[in-house]
Amino acid sequence: MINLKDSRTQTPAPGAAWRRLTDAERMARVEQALHSGPGAFNRAVAVATAEENGEVIVGLLQPLSAGERGTLLLDLEAFLKETVEPSLAVWLEPLGDRSSLRNLRGMGGKP
Repeated sequence: MINLKDSRTQTPAPGAAWRRLTDAERMARVEQALHSGPGAFNRAVAVATAEENGEVIVGLLQPLSAGERGTLLLDLEAFLKETVEPSLAVWLEPLGDRSSLRNLRGMGGKP
């Protein structure tokens, strides 16, 4: 059993079976788990990628507060670790800068 409450716990590397899967097979396994799990996961997130290194990147289907988002993502990661592969780590898909003023002024980080 993985101790999710201790930050010193080493994250296991993905097993050979996970690494042998194609991108499509990894995505299918994660999506199947989402559909068979609690309804909150299926309604709140969409899987963007499931990487060979164990990273699962998801996007939100609806706006959530920081507290709701954090709890949902931690619960999702624990669920996927138990049902799919113990080495999986869930990451939220990065959003672009939503500031219309910065975007108008060309402050997108480029010189």
